[in-house]
Amino acid sequence: MQRSVWIRTLLGVGALCGVACSPPGERSEPPRVLVVTIDTLRADHVSAYGGPVPTPGIDGVGSAGALFLDACTPTPSTGPAHASLWTGLHPWRHGVLDNAVPLGPDVPVVAEMARAAGIATAAFVSSFILAPRFGFSRGFETFHFEPNEHYLWRGRERKAFWTRADATTDAALAWLRDHRREPFLLWVHYFDPHAPYTPPPGFERPPDEPVSLDGKILPPEVKSLDRLIEDIRGYRGDVAYTDSELSRLLAGVHTLDLFDSTTIVVTSDHGEGLGDHGRLEHGANLFEELVRIPLVVRGPGIAQGQRLSGPAQLEDLAPTLLELLKLPVPSGLDGTSLLPWLRGIVATSPRDAVVGRRKSYRGNLDLYYSRSEGRKWIGPLGGPGRAYQLDRDPHEVTWQEAAAPPAIAAIESAARAPARAAPALDRESQRALEALGYLEP
Repeated sequence: MQRSVWIRTLLGVGALCGVACSPPGERSEPPRVLVVTIDTLRADHVSAYGGPVPTPGIDGVGSAGALFLDACTPTPSTGPAHASLWTGLHPWRHGVLDNAVPLGPDVPVVAEMARAAGIATAAFVSSFILAPRFGFSRGFETFHFEPNEHYLWRGRERKAFWTRADATTDAALAWLRDHRREPFLLWVHYFDPHAPYTPPPGFERPPDEPVSLDGKILPPEVKSLDRLIEDIRGYRGDVAYTDSELSRLLAGVHTLDLFDSTTIVVTSDHGEGLGDHGRLEHGANLFEELVRIPLVVRGPGIAQGQRLSGPAQLEDLAPTLLELLKLPVPSGLDGTSLLPWLRGIVATSPRDAVVGRRKSYRGNLDLYYSRSEGRKWIGPLGGPGRAYQLDRDPHEVTWQEAAAPPAIAAIESAARAPARAAPALDRESQRALEALGYLEP
C-alpha cells in the first residue's frame, strides 16, 4: 500500500474508533494532545484546501476529524503568532509584537498550566525564533532545539539557525516512547516551508510542473519570473517534505498505541506571499495569502469528515487545548474554545470575526484587519480602511473605503495601549534577524 493511502486509512480508522469504539461515558485514557505547527504554510497550498501539493498527512487528520475552512493567524510573524497560540491573547495584549521579543514571565501559558497539573510537557522546535531565550520554553519540562542547518539568504548567513524536519520528528518520537503511558502535551514545530525554499533530495517538484502566474507581481528581490517559478516550486517541495515527516510522526504515534487516545492539532503560524500582491515572503501585509492558515483537528469525541466554515484564529487554541487536557480556562482570554463546535454541541463558530494586526513594517504604520462572513477590512486604528468582498474577490484586488467594523472597535482600546519595551538584542539574535531579512545589517 502506498504511504499516502496508508496514512489516510490509518487516520480514518483511528477517528472511527475514537468516537465509536469507546463505551459511552467511559474515558479511561489520560488526556493526550499533540500540537504540530508548520512554519510559513499557506492554507491554499494544502491539497485538502484545494492546493497544488499532495499533503496526505494534513489531509488525513482533517478527514478523520475537522478541517476549519476560515482559520487565520492574528499576525504574519512567527514569534507573535506562536505566543498567541500558547497564551490565548492577541499580540497587543501578550506584548510580543515582533520576532525576538521575549514573552513576559507574567503572561500565563498553556504548558505551565498543564505541567502544574502533573501532565508531561515537551516541545521540539525547529527555528531559532522559538528558542528558549524568547520565552517559548516556559512550562515545557523537555524543550528541544538542536539546529543542524545554516540559513543563507540574500547574501547573509546565520549558522545553526534551524532544524530539518526529519531530526525534529526523530527527537519527538524518542520522547513519546518514554512517555507513552502518561497524560501529555507535546508540541512539534517544523520550519522547512520557510524561505529559501530548498527541499531535500527526492522532494523537488518536477521542472515542468505547471505554476500559474495569474495575479502575481514580481517581488523586488526576485530578478525574473523564471526565478519566481523556481521559488514557488521549491516552496511546494518543502511543503511535501514536511507533510511526509508529519505522516511519519503520526505513524509513530499509532505504532506506540497512542493514536486513538490522542487529540492531534495541525496548523501554521502564517502563510507566504509567493508573488501575490508583489511579496515573496511574509510580514508585509494582511492579505489572505499571509493570514489564512490550515487548521485540522482529530481525536476522541470529534466526528470525522467535518468541514467547518466560520471565524477561528490561533488565540482560540489555548482555551481549546486546556479543555482537551481537562484543565480550567482562565478568564480574560481573547481566544474562545472551539471544542463545543468540534464536538457538535454548537453548530456555528463561537466568534463573530477574526481580528489581527501587522506590525509597523519598514516605515509603514501598524495595520489591523477584521475578517467575517466573506468580508474583510484592513486599515489603521481610527480608520478609515479598505473593505474587500472575499466571496466575489478572493484575491483582494478591488476595495472600497470604509470605516472600521465593530470587531475593530471592540479591540481598539487594548490595541492602543503602549507596547512593552523590547529589550536590546544580543548579537546572536541580531545576526539571526539579519539573516531572515527582518533587520538590516
